[in-house]
Amino acid sequence: MSESAVAKKSVTWAIRRAAMQVKQARKNLYYRVRETSGGHALLQAAEFIRSPLDHRARRSVAEGYVARTKPPVMEPAKGYGLTSVDKFENFDAVVASARALFDKKKAEIDQEIAALPTLSEHKRERYLKRKDRFLRNLLNDHDLSSNPALVDFALSDAVLGMATRYLGGVPYLCRVDIVYSLPRPGGDNLASQLFHVDPEGLTQVKYFIHLYDVGESEGPFTFIPADETTRILAAIRALRRQQGKPHSGRYLDEEIDAVGGTGSIVRLKGPTGGGIAIDTSRCLHMGSRVQPGAFRLCLYLQYCTTPEQTNVFDVHRYRKDPVRHLAVKHSIAPNANRIGPSQQMA
Repeated sequence: MSESAVAKKSVTWAIRRAAMQVKQARKNLYYRVRETSGGHALLQAAEFIRSPLDHRARRSVAEGYVARTKPPVMEPAKGYGLTSVDKFENFDAVVASARALFDKKKAEIDQEIAALPTLSEHKRERYLKRKDRFLRNLLNDHDLSSNPALVDFALSDAVLGMATRYLGGVPYLCRVDIVYSLPRPGGDNLASQLFHVDPEGLTQVKYFIHLYDVGESEGPFTFIPADETTRILAAIRALRRQQGKPHSGRYLDEEIDAVGGTGSIVRLKGPTGGGIAIDTSRCLHMGSRVQPGAFRLCLYLQYCTTPEQTNVFDVHRYRKDPVRHLAVKHSIAPNANRIGPSQQMA
């Protein structure tokens, strides 16, 4: 490689690093503003100003919708609600569709792993460092269009209704996916396997619903309720300031324990169909720490109060239903951020 090419490559990497640092700084600032009552109110007002007509429509339609349905309830102060198979309709069909898709995707993943010895050393090293070796988002837009039962379930009264009641308006359905978690060799954890809160919007609802039974070895979803999260985050920030440590959006188990937060941790084990609807913008949580020989498979649904990265849904299918149409119509907007087959859950 020529000197000019090397210099050009160095400049490119420097620009990328600077851009990532700026992005992280903005994210950290947003986190800190969002966690104060005044900052939260300011950001909430900014959301309304950005699209007042849509905001009013979502709140108005939501009032009538939740009044005529009886969805399960998320406790506002705690920021979560538990789910169970008896609260869903046609869940057997959802499980069957999801498991069939999983079998197909797993076969492709197994082929990929089997081909590892044939790759060059450089490509093997790159593969071994990939986050999606241990946390796979399996579905793409084609999978969803071929399996409409999954999207119908995400828009059912029990599921969409629970998110709508908690958020105070018909939300944007952003993601419908299957998350496949595997053991990670070694003692270190990925960033997603440390406690954190998610960056999307002021508030959101994510569902993690078990597609197979989950015990301790499957690495149960682990979280801290919203009210305790507020206290713990404030205490950790104060502790870091005393220790002269910089702010970071990831929190070690030791830090949680140091401020008396260990007793507030909830680990979500249970049978197929069990799970949680949780505001991951308000509740500290971490990804699955699966033990060797096990895996965890969850149906993953995301509902936001702001348009975020989204799957592309069959909007025409819901055109005559004002509630469902509001939930999905953004996914065909010209500037919508689409989710492709390779994009992974943060």
